Amino acid sequence: MRIGQQSLLDLLGEKNIRFVIPIYQRAYSWTQRQCEELWRDILRAAKVDGRHFVGTVLYTPEDDDEQGHHRFAIIDGQQRLTTLTLLLAALGEYLGTHDGAVPELTSATLTGRYLLADGDASACKLALSPKDDDTLQAVIVGTPMPAKTSARVTENLSFFQNQMAADDFDAQTLWRGLKGLFAITAQVDDADQAQSIFEGLNSKGYPLTIADLVRNYLLLTESHDEQERLYREYWEPMEGLFVPDPGSLRLDNAIKGWLSVRFPRTRMKSTETVYSGFKQYVEDEYDGTKEDLLHELRGFCLVWAENYRYHAVKKFKSSYDWARNGAPTLTANYKLKPASNPEYAERVRKELKSVDTNM
Repeated sequence: MRIGQQSLLDLLGEKNIRFVIPIYQRAYSWTQRQCEELWRDILRAAKVDGRHFVGTVLYTPEDDDEQGHHRFAIIDGQQRLTTLTLLLAALGEYLGTHDGAVPELTSATLTGRYLLADGDASACKLALSPKDDDTLQAVIVGTPMPAKTSARVTENLSFFQNQMAADDFDAQTLWRGLKGLFAITAQVDDADQAQSIFEGLNSKGYPLTIADLVRNYLLLTESHDEQERLYREYWEPMEGLFVPDPGSLRLDNAIKGWLSVRFPRTRMKSTETVYSGFKQYVEDEYDGTKEDLLHELRGFCLVWAENYRYHAVKKFKSSYDWARNGAPTLTANYKLKPASNPEYAERVRKELKSVDTNM
């Protein structure tokens, strides 16, 4: 691991570099409150005209993209990097109508260096997760907004635009403060080490769910393209079964239900014990591939969601081998009891033993 101190502008401004938010990471979630804090930090840095540290940025190398840009996956720091990118986009827009507000900087220079990879309009410097990326690309490149925009991206962009529309706004002061923003940066070259770091983030302000940890475990060590494929083919459909709360306790409980069938001795008392049991089962007893496991888990989640009547899932049945083969499901006149009921796991276990689900 290579650790150092670096200006966030220097980090984003490096040539032939792109940063991507891995598909296993959560969506962009900072609210206006965090944007206000960042804005105050920047103005504070401008006053002291020195370094102001705003946290850590950890990243790990990935395969180069099709244009030959070096890609790095962000393990920690996506919230502040995304927010900084939105602030820079707002500043670029401001400079486009206020020529000379920052003598050393133009809108085109800012965009070409900090928002695009070497000025390439087809490659934004920062690529977000699928739920946010189309909106960010539209902001930076100027393409039409997607039909379903990312509320966090648009709301926080509007906040910075409003700050810059104030009568007392001084772009030169803001730019001086931006140059003073520093972070502890670290490049993590080992995938296992990257996974350990990601899991360690569970002790911070936004606890990771069981679904977060399992998704990370199954996808992190794969190549970027393989992560995308597995996510879209298996994980995204699982999340979709539990709308409007994808990745929440509903999916967590489905994973716990699956694990209670596969590895009954797992303690279900906390996120940590469930995740520990999941890893123990996969590493010590499971003999299939990660894709096999995702296929199985997806099938179980479909059954689980159907029993809870969260989704009109009948239209999805034909996409699963176990359903196409005419295997019975657990849906008929049967509702799962709460996961905390000790009789629940045994009843599901017995019923699933009679179901040919390729499990």
